[in-house]
Amino acid sequence: MTDTAPLDPAFPRGRFHLSQPQAAEWSQGLRGHFAYRDLGVAKATSGKVLAQVVRATEPCEEPGDTHRHQLDFQMVYMLKGWARMRFEGVGEVRLEAGSCWYQEPGINHSVVEYSDDFEILEITVPADFDTESLDD
Repeated sequence: MTDTAPLDPAFPRGRFHLSQPQAAEWSQGLRGHFAYRDLGVAKATSGKVLAQVVRATEPCEEPGDTHRHQLDFQMVYMLKGWARMRFEGVGEVRLEAGSCWYQEPGINHSVVEYSDDFEILEITVPADFDTESLDD
């Protein structure tokens, strides 16, 4: 195929990014009990897509707040451990390594409990989005 135009012209063309585990940098993010590893996709897509790994840095001592995200797409894949989460209209769900879920934009949800080895891959569109806590 000779046409190299992207399927969606909103996404940049001709970029490649590689994130190697030995160069991983973990930082604080939205939740203080988690560490976040930005996989560099946000920069490579000019902010269109975020891909990050999130892992527990502290034991779960109590359920998290009920919140929602203002975004267009959110998908999560559980890499390690397990979590119990509550989703609006669904109820409580136990997720284990290998579980994958899509959350519709704006769905109210909370983390009820997670294992010490909790680790997920999260993909969102756009990369930068607002989170609203509903417990305030």
